Amino acid sequence: MREYLNQIIAIVRKDFLTEMKTRELFSSMFVFAVLVIIIFIFTVDLSITRSNEVGPGVMWVAIFFSGAIGLNRSFMLEKENGCMQGLLLTPADRTAIYFGKLISNLGFLTLMEAFILPVFMVFFNIDLLPHFFPLLLVIFLGTLGFCAIGTLLASLAANLKTRDIMLPILLYPLMVPIAIASVRMTGKILAGEPLSEMLNWMGLVLCFDIIFTGTAVMTIDHILEE
Repeated sequence: MREYLNQIIAIVRKDFLTEMKTRELFSSMFVFAVLVIIIFIFTVDLSITRSNEVGPGVMWVAIFFSGAIGLNRSFMLEKENGCMQGLLLTPADRTAIYFGKLISNLGFLTLMEAFILPVFMVFFNIDLLPHFFPLLLVIFLGTLGFCAIGTLLASLAANLKTRDIMLPILLYPLMVPIAIASVRMTGKILAGEPLSEMLNWMGLVLCFDIIFTGTAVMTIDHILEE
C-alpha cells in the first residue's frame, strides 16, 4: 500500500513541478473561465434576472469548460514527448497512473476555482461567504465527478489525432447529471436552503462520482495499453 501511494505521489509531484515551470495550464484555464463569465455578464440583464438564479449556471459552465482545457493536457505531454511508453514500462500499477492524474487535475481545477470565485462574486454581486462551507462541499463533489470521468476520457482521447475535439464530445453528455445536480444545489445554497434539503441531489452526485471512479479503475489498464 505504501509503495502504491508513493507511485501516485510521484505522478502528482511530476505534474505540479511541470506546471510550476510553465504555468501554461493554469493561466489558460483561468483566462478562459473569466472570459466565459464576462460573456454571460454582457448577455444577461441582471436588472431583470436575479443573480442567484443565473449565477450558479454561469459558474459551473465556466468551471466545466475551462476544466476541459486542463483535462486535454493531462496526458498530452506524455504522448508528445514519448514519456507514456516509459511510464507504462515502470512497475507502477496502471490505476496508480489514473489516480495520480486524477489528483493532479482535481488540484489544478480546485486552484483555478479558488481564483475564479472572487471574480464571480464581483461580477454577479453575490456574497458567497455566508454560504461558504456548504458551497465548498458542493463544488468539491461536482469537481471530483468531472475530474473522475474526465481523466479517464482524456487517457482515451490521448490516443486519437482529434483529441481536442473528441474529449468534449465524449465528456459533456456524460456530465449532464452532475452538471444539473451541481447547478441546482448551488442555486439552493445561494437561496439560503440547508444541505439537509438537498440529499437527493447530493446522493445523485455521489453515485456518479463512485460509478465514474469504479469504471475508470476497471478499464484504465486496457485504455493505457492501446
